[in-house]
Amino acid sequence: HWFQPLNGWVAEKHDSFVNPTQKGQALAHFKGKALIGGEPDASSFPSGGLRATHEARGYTVWDPQTPPFILTETGDTTLYIPACFYSYTGHALDRKIPLLRSNVALEKSGLRLFKSIGENGHTEVVSDSGVEQEFFILHEKHYRRRPDLVITGRTLQGTHPSKGQELNDHYFGPIPNRATNLIIQVERALWKLGIPIATRHQEVAPNQFEMAPIFERSSVASDHNMLMMEVLKRTGENNDMQILLHEKPFANLNGSGKHNNWSIGTNLIPTMMDPGDDPANNKLFLLTVAAVLRAVDVHQDLLRYATSGPGNDHRLGGHEAPPAIFSVFLGATIGTLVRQIAEGKPISLPPAPKFDLGVDYLPRRPQDNTDRNRTSPVAFTGNKFEVRCVGSSQQPAMSNLVLNTITADSFNYLTEVIEKEKKSGKSIEDAIKATLQCTFKAHLRIINDGNGYAHTWPDEAVNRGLLNLKTTPEVLEYVSTDKNKNLFSSLGVWSVDEFEANVRIDTERYVSQIHLEAQSLRNLIDRFILPAGVTMYKQYKESGDAVPKSRLDKMKSLTNAISEGSDKLAEKAKQLNNLDASSLEAAQYAVKEVVPTMRSVRASADELESLVDRKLWPLPSYEDMLYERHDVNRK
Repeated sequence: HWFQPLNGWVAEKHDSFVNPTQKGQALAHFKGKALIGGEPDASSFPSGGLRATHEARGYTVWDPQTPPFILTETGDTTLYIPACFYSYTGHALDRKIPLLRSNVALEKSGLRLFKSIGENGHTEVVSDSGVEQEFFILHEKHYRRRPDLVITGRTLQGTHPSKGQELNDHYFGPIPNRATNLIIQVERALWKLGIPIATRHQEVAPNQFEMAPIFERSSVASDHNMLMMEVLKRTGENNDMQILLHEKPFANLNGSGKHNNWSIGTNLIPTMMDPGDDPANNKLFLLTVAAVLRAVDVHQDLLRYATSGPGNDHRLGGHEAPPAIFSVFLGATIGTLVRQIAEGKPISLPPAPKFDLGVDYLPRRPQDNTDRNRTSPVAFTGNKFEVRCVGSSQQPAMSNLVLNTITADSFNYLTEVIEKEKKSGKSIEDAIKATLQCTFKAHLRIINDGNGYAHTWPDEAVNRGLLNLKTTPEVLEYVSTDKNKNLFSSLGVWSVDEFEANVRIDTERYVSQIHLEAQSLRNLIDRFILPAGVTMYKQYKESGDAVPKSRLDKMKSLTNAISEGSDKLAEKAKQLNNLDASSLEAAQYAVKEVVPTMRSVRASADELESLVDRKLWPLPSYEDMLYERHDVNRK
């Protein structure tokens, strides 16, 4: 059984078909019981207090919605059964079960809305998802010589290379041969697993790439994204390469995310987010947009929680990903329509312009109903909403379950308002119009069709009443409210105990990751960086007048600062380790004391690297890692 415990990754328990006979022989015997369910030990997986360590029994149960798959990469042919994971007491110990529950809640609320407005024939409401996956490719030989990458997934020290991404020559550029060969191997492996890839291209940073599969039901897409990451890692290792899935493996370069293209459809309509040729009279489209606007506005904190984590804290708002402030981009056409409805004005949409590129034989194509806004956390892109702030290493189940839940809540809200309007004597059509007007008017503040990177946006957003939760500890402190507990429990997605347990688990994961990074940075400083700096200083000093005194003084100052900073970091890490890792106190100490100390030590270490002879520097530099061509097989 293949399942996804609350440690953020995947787990698997292998069972053989071998059974002994009474005559001492072996019989390959496959039982349906083994296919349907299993029993892995649950004691060492995170439970957030739902289970004690000595309460070890946990269960897996087959989720038949996601197809089983066979892996052969290890040399053995193994049948994998995608499974849910729950405790002896029936609590969900993964985010797959809450995601499936959120699908149920979304369908119930959607069908309730259809009944209220007289929409017949819809028997199923589902959410779909297409998850774009970004990643870096790194040679194995460099990876193994960077203890920080091996232990934490990101570089904790490294001077910015002479050339970064400022020339924009990597974005959609030709993919180097070895990288192409690796990605094609991944695509073929995924095809065999039933995960066809729709697109692939180079990303903005050097050695950064993106792959995107076709759209599927959100629960299946979430499973397949986790499987894609696993196949990427396995295939990379088989080719003497490493796939880096961390949100920010290299400082001062674009980090990696996974853009979650999310939509809602029914058995009759592929997506309710398609405006069609006449969006002003497309009531299902307008009601869906109203539901999403309200959902994002009312539940900003939950969406921020769904995308929080120590890795994503380095990425959000860094002019490479949307800011930590949640807003919605609708584009000119739909944005104008929403504002006109909110203000009660007559609908008047400008016709789509026709482009003349000045070359007669070039094909003509109409303008899309919206531009793309890569600075928006939740962007309407024509027939879906693209949630751009999910981290590259994160389980997409989390963002999908939150999107489903908060939209189900909004569908219920719209139904209640429509029913109230109908009771006042209005027709269904007039009740829908009144509901759309009041909903759009109440949530106009969440729309931002401008530049989310603009330095004026944070202040403007706060003035609008929007949240700006910049770090994970801020999110964890804010999110544990009765409003959120009641939301999930009332819709049957998480019980109060399960929600509180998930917040505790995410708190402990944050604290543990920061402590791990602090310890890893100290290891780099004490065993690699300081010895190189001292050796360089001695050589300079022995060269007499050949080296200016200012250079000697600079070397001495930096080595002293690094040494003192390492000692200070050791004390901070010790203090952090003495706190309860699942407490907000520990998370706040980590972000306010440990992280700034790490940042200060790194700044001195990065500057020292630029002064030390390359032959003496013990770690692969950014230039070594990022600019060794993948089409050259160097020893």
